[in-house]
Amino acid sequence: MRNFGKIFKVLFGGAIIAGFLAPALLLAQGNAERGICARLSTLSSKIDERSANFNSKLEARRNEIANRIEKRQTEFDARLAEKRARWDANRDEHFAKLEEKAQTEAQKQALLTFREAVTAAISARRAAIDTANQNFREGVQAAIASRKSAVDTATATLRNSLKTAFDKASSDCQAGVDPKTVRENLRTDLKAARDKFVSDRQEIEKLKTQMETLINTRKEAIKKAIDDFKAAIEKAKTDFKAAFLASPTPAPAE
Repeated sequence: MRNFGKIFKVLFGGAIIAGFLAPALLLAQGNAERGICARLSTLSSKIDERSANFNSKLEARRNEIANRIEKRQTEFDARLAEKRARWDANRDEHFAKLEEKAQTEAQKQALLTFREAVTAAISARRAAIDTANQNFREGVQAAIASRKSAVDTATATLRNSLKTAFDKASSDCQAGVDPKTVRENLRTDLKAARDKFVSDRQEIEKLKTQMETLINTRKEAIKKAIDDFKAAIEKAKTDFKAAFLASPTPAPAE
């Protein structure tokens, strides 16, 4: 379960998104002293190409991270199941040794009560931990879906704004608008698209607090499960010792 915060950040990191925006601004700046109208089609095609590459890289990264998360969860479940099986075997061995020491019916009953209390405490702890892990996983998936949707919306808005800006520039060129005016209007529109995208990205970055909350909530739930377990075991031990010692083992017949 560790490193989920890092995975979440990598999944929709700023670098891959910013790579989509930069070409539009650079291309617009590069048009300053050359025929803007003659180059609009080429520039628009390059942005479309960058957009396609961006989508491809983003989808590949999403699939990579999704597979990594699934793999880690599978490995985590396998390790947990193995540990629990080992703990169960050790506990059975421990109780078997205690049974050898129980001679009277009162001692046997005390041992049975103790074993039931321990088993109940373990079941409660495991159920609480399993619930915490499941809630965490569901929260992670919901957070990823929320962030994915926000990223997709932001990039779609950017693409549409860029297309609108170039379509307007093309229309102005066909209408005989002065190329310098066309260029300046295009740069203004591209800057507006960039500013909107930057604002959207800032809002998206706020979503990372979801992961921090999920991690802390899971940590607190597991801590409570462990603390409750320890308290239950201590009580079971105290009760068992009191009951077991209250019924001493009879001396062997002479």
